[in-house]
Amino acid sequence: MKAKKLIASLLAMSMTAAAVGLAVQAADTVTISVGNDTVAAGETFSVDVSLSGIPATGACAVDFAVEFDSSLVTISDVKTGALCDTGAASAEGNINADLADTTFDWNVADDLVCLTWTTGLLDSSYWLKDGGVFVTITGTVNADAAAGSKAAFNIVPVDREVLPGSGTKNQEILVGYVDDSLVDHNYTTATKTGYVTVAGETGDTLYGDVNCDGEVTISDVVMLSRYVAQDTELNPVPSAQGLKNADCESNGNIDAGDITAIARYLAHLIEASQLGPQA
Repeated sequence: MKAKKLIASLLAMSMTAAAVGLAVQAADTVTISVGNDTVAAGETFSVDVSLSGIPATGACAVDFAVEFDSSLVTISDVKTGALCDTGAASAEGNINADLADTTFDWNVADDLVCLTWTTGLLDSSYWLKDGGVFVTITGTVNADAAAGSKAAFNIVPVDREVLPGSGTKNQEILVGYVDDSLVDHNYTTATKTGYVTVAGETGDTLYGDVNCDGEVTISDVVMLSRYVAQDTELNPVPSAQGLKNADCESNGNIDAGDITAIARYLAHLIEASQLGPQA
């Protein structure tokens, strides 16, 4: 990582304040969410990590980690999203060439993708605001990952000491700013887990069992209805096997007709044998 004294000082200030109980908690809540993807073992996946609800004040410092299951997936790269296109990197480079392209950094430590975006610029027009894609994480589903497995991507604090040698573990997800009086403010955060589902055949088909819990219930109707409606808040999404189970009309399409078929079965209007292929 290139040297960036101003940026490092912002994080140090926030961590020091947290350590002694002086950090100011802002009332606004920023939501950090991870998207979903479904790919076969050995294939490449991509998930977006997004921030939403950043107040008009903005954020000049972001520091958190994405926890993943290395037994199922391997991380290969992390790229910043549109949210980070504030002009801060080039502006800092104009001040000091050593600071060019140093606003963002990432690394993988054990089962954590550690992410940091910071700027030492006091002009808030260069800060993160509103919301959007923060980063996109890409990687590969391990070749031995079983079909139907789900690798969870959880938002957690970076695993480190609050201060070097303190013995106190960091427990803060940082999304905040430093005001004109050099008082740091850390917004309250909410998080949403994302999943990478391993596609492929997982076993016998149970038509109507969209969530693959071994039975057909109203929960399957709800999940399929949200999936067909392209509800972006649906989490988790149906797995490959779940989508196979959902094709109750056996026409290769997942649509409202399949929802109706499951609902009719639950209402005892049709038999289980009438879900799926007909002789």
